[in-house]
Amino acid sequence: MVFLIIIVSLFLLIIRPLELGRQYTSTTPAHTTSIPITLKPVKQCNVTIIVDNYPNNNLVSTWGLSILIDVPGSRILFDTGPNPEVLRKNMEVLGIDPRSIDFVVLSHEHGDHIGGLSYVADVNPGIKVYVPSGMSRYVKDNIKGLGAEIIEVNKTMIIADGVAIIGEIYGPPWEQALAVYVDGKGLIVFVGCSHPGVLSIVDKAISDLDIKVYMIIGGFHMAGSPPSKCYRVINKLIDYGVEYIAPIHCSGDYIRSILASNYPDHYIELHVGSLIKI
Repeated sequence: MVFLIIIVSLFLLIIRPLELGRQYTSTTPAHTTSIPITLKPVKQCNVTIIVDNYPNNNLVSTWGLSILIDVPGSRILFDTGPNPEVLRKNMEVLGIDPRSIDFVVLSHEHGDHIGGLSYVADVNPGIKVYVPSGMSRYVKDNIKGLGAEIIEVNKTMIIADGVAIIGEIYGPPWEQALAVYVDGKGLIVFVGCSHPGVLSIVDKAISDLDIKVYMIIGGFHMAGSPPSKCYRVINKLIDYGVEYIAPIHCSGDYIRSILASNYPDHYIELHVGSLIKI
């Protein structure tokens, strides 16, 4: 019996870490805060869509996502699109200096969201890049190889005044979101592809920060979803108190058309090059 117990214990010690398949330690110690988190609001937030597959004549349109977020005291790049040349060209057209970016937040490890990082890392050496802790070691090593300072995140944390990363949820892959708290309005939640489900991300943002979501922007991962699912997601977001919904990238045309036709007061139509001032 003792021998059996020893064998089972060893089995759990070996197999359990393999099942988790992730690292919980940060390359750079993350300045995390314990939940509940007190996130103080900022007065304003400006949002620029740098890369998206919904076109604008003056910019390169391609499958991927990159969003520039400006708040008082911080300039944040959320995802970087699929390749450095697209990011470089669109930044030049939009008059964005990559050296002015304070840090990068990557939602998840797929190439259409991280492929342009090498451009930023080249012109902004040592830039901080926040990634989900569950991101594959191979991708993390590649980011380090660019000379960036990688910071792994496994729970919701404040990274700047008014700005928090919504801790990773498993999709697959592991994915995190970004939230900006604007005074008098609520959270603006930025999502990359919403592999875990956009409702799960919004639910976690509200639960962890105890602030209502005012607006959600980004990829909803609903291309090809049936009408019933589109309506269910839209109505649930509105039930959450979300006032504005801006699906781009992998969200699909159908949810955009439903919002435009049936929920115009809640819909914001965005594309590459769009600028919102909140």
